[in-house]
Amino acid sequence: ANTDDWYAYGTEEKDKRWANAVTVGSLDGAEAGKTTRTKYQEAEVGTPIEEDDILGMYVWIPRYAYKIPDENYHKSNAGIIDIKFIGGTKDTISDGDIVEYNAETTGDFEHFPNGYVIHPAFNVDTGSGIKRLTGIWVAKFEASSSNTTKENENLGDKYGASKAYSDTEAPSNSEGSDQVTIRPNATSWRNISVKNSYIACTNMVKTGNVQGLSTTADSHLIKDTEWGAVAYLTQSEYGNAQKESEAESGVWNNSYYEGDESADGKVSYGTTRTGMIGETRDDRTEGYLVKNGDKEIDRATGTVTIKYKDTENGDGDVTKIFYEYNTEQGVHGSTTGTVYGIYDMAGGANEYVAGYLYHLSVTVNKDEGSIIFFREDSNVPVKHKSLYQSSVDGNDYSSYDYNKSKYGVGLWETSSNGNGGTAWNFGNSFYAWKNMQFFMFGGSYTQGMTAGCFSFNRWYGGSAGGLGFRPVLWIN
Repeated sequence: ANTDDWYAYGTEEKDKRWANAVTVGSLDGAEAGKTTRTKYQEAEVGTPIEEDDILGMYVWIPRYAYKIPDENYHKSNAGIIDIKFIGGTKDTISDGDIVEYNAETTGDFEHFPNGYVIHPAFNVDTGSGIKRLTGIWVAKFEASSSNTTKENENLGDKYGASKAYSDTEAPSNSEGSDQVTIRPNATSWRNISVKNSYIACTNMVKTGNVQGLSTTADSHLIKDTEWGAVAYLTQSEYGNAQKESEAESGVWNNSYYEGDESADGKVSYGTTRTGMIGETRDDRTEGYLVKNGDKEIDRATGTVTIKYKDTENGDGDVTKIFYEYNTEQGVHGSTTGTVYGIYDMAGGANEYVAGYLYHLSVTVNKDEGSIIFFREDSNVPVKHKSLYQSSVDGNDYSSYDYNKSKYGVGLWETSSNGNGGTAWNFGNSFYAWKNMQFFMFGGSYTQGMTAGCFSFNRWYGGSAGGLGFRPVLWIN
């Protein structure tokens, strides 16, 4: 590649090349069959990095300020978000006013301020001051695991799988332990609590990590503001914005699913796969379908064909076709509409974010310490989480209004209420409440049009077969 032209953040399709970076195998060649980083570090510029050698893929979201059209602010009808990129760590732009986001400038949060607002993902409250970031590296796909408990046909162990962890079996960085990888065509790492998701993400920069990341880097579970930074840039002229006038515009759903049939004839959670999409934007795979025979993988065309049987309705075989991320069809699942964007922001697994509602009266599940874990700053520092103050009774209606000052997140600004389907682009809008304190974003493979970058829901912090996660890196 030309070193002067390897990324661009433009409005034309050819210029929607958000910067990508990858990590590869370990320096000492400890991973069998992996080409070492040393070989690539010593290679000439332009040397292709083989996909099988990649352990992590990340996309750069640069510092920016934004403005939401007033006719779309705090409403269910989506608009195009106005973005102004900012060089370095400045809080100024050359062609517009930067304003504060508060009750006065918004008319008690009924209108967007008269000007641009620095996105909060880039001005981080550390508890002792503001850390200004030039940008963030966001995982290109949902997280997967370096080990596997279930081999995917024709894919192999290297792609990882979902695995359940209890609080006493949190992911470690010891030899042979599960570590986070970010790869296409991989089984999403699910069945993991939000606490253990956070631990797995922070382990990514510990000594001996498989990706070779520096211990001075900062890795953590994606925060609500960081998800919002991706979603807002996506819904701008620089991304793959969904538009009312274009029926199939926007980020297409990852509807890929291989259902397993348990002994009692019911459907259990089966394999999801990163970076996949269906045949339409709002495609979905409902839970009563179970795989009926071998799937057909055509790596030449990047397609997977699966035949299912419907165990609930007995309607016989159902056939679905899915497309890999780098195919002509597959790029619809990207935040740019090109191969350079971020995937699985719609569909796939619901994704935990490090944003939660604090409610003192909640009785913590004895098997899940996620709530206590996130309450303690010694476990999760302020810079890695967002606290939402609960209303008195903590229900989803009142807590939604109570936290209307939260901005840049894709909650109050991009929906009209917290208990329904009023988020932009027809997404779900189920706000955290006292019994379901943690936010999850993006929706799942079952949801169709109610999934999407602005779809939000809630869960209690524990593990679930349809719930995954995604890391973010701060390098600067």
